[in-house]
Amino acid sequence: MSPSVGVSALDETVSKNASETYLHHKEPHNHNHRRRVSIASLKAPDSASLFAQVKSRHERTELELVDVWTTMIPAKIATTVVSQLKQKLPKDPHTLMHLRRLVKDDLPPRDESGVLLSLLICSVDAVPSEDDVRALLDPLSELVTTPTPDERLFVPTIKHAPAFAAPTKEQSKEWSEGTWPIMWRGNPHLIVSELPQEDEEELKGHLERLLDLTEEAHNAGEIPIATIITDPETRQVVASSIDTRNSSRNPLSHSVMSCIAKVAAAELARRNAVAEMSNSQEDASNQAYLCHNLQLITTHEPCAMCCMAMVHSRISRLVYVQNMPRSGGIDRNSGPGYGIHWNKHLNWRFEAWGWNFEDILMYDVDENINA
Repeated sequence: MSPSVGVSALDETVSKNASETYLHHKEPHNHNHRRRVSIASLKAPDSASLFAQVKSRHERTELELVDVWTTMIPAKIATTVVSQLKQKLPKDPHTLMHLRRLVKDDLPPRDESGVLLSLLICSVDAVPSEDDVRALLDPLSELVTTPTPDERLFVPTIKHAPAFAAPTKEQSKEWSEGTWPIMWRGNPHLIVSELPQEDEEELKGHLERLLDLTEEAHNAGEIPIATIITDPETRQVVASSIDTRNSSRNPLSHSVMSCIAKVAAAELARRNAVAEMSNSQEDASNQAYLCHNLQLITTHEPCAMCCMAMVHSRISRLVYVQNMPRSGGIDRNSGPGYGIHWNKHLNWRFEAWGWNFEDILMYDVDENINA
């Protein structure tokens, strides 16, 4: 089934104590004008960046363990063993991708098998019976050609392993001691990184455009919040929008939601045009998720509703200027601390970057407003 191009009405997630004023802006707001800054001329101090990555929570989490089946195999047939074993194993209820599949054993071999490796088979929950595990391993033991093989080979053993990936490299090392080791691949939401210089320069131009849009919104009696969606590959603006909750009297008319809706409308028009030209349905391979690999740039930290719209439409990067401590859905110190861009319970994650320099917004926005 191809992804839908429509934007469904998403229920906004709010904290238990949220009032109706958090949901939408009922009356025109008296926005205070701020000093206009030429963003193009701004230069961050040496060794600093104009944008800082918004990372996930850094507080330590407790180690949770899961029982796993392991065995010992000769290194020289490891590739064949792993390949054949994967074809026979049932689906594992535990995600073990963060664990090393093969670990070099410190014990010397007792025969001519050469270097020995410890192999992670699966979780005990996937195959509870030792007899069933032996039934999986017995055919593989025939791959060993040593006349008197090491008696430890292909014998199932239960060991403890971390049930989840560690949030930091330090914890990954700590959790691996005394348990099955974790394979640290890094976490893009924890690694301190910087945007490429060319991306920063491009974003400065988009922020100038956002300031123009907020001025248009203010002059039209709207809330001065604006959003732009761009294609990083072509470096073109795909859509832009301002907040229209005042004029539309629609509490869902946030600038982010409206901008994604414009992308949806353009994509629907494109698909209809292709269908008319070809007189047939378009190849599903050309119908990717709505905003897949697109970049969303907005003036204020989006609320939970808008963040979930970004998850569902598969935005790849979010850039925003001003934090919204009362209602934001990104920064770990905003609102209820959802951190939606990295939340492990969701099926999509995206980069989030915040303005890291002097204040540039033209108008104040009530902190109780959900951007």
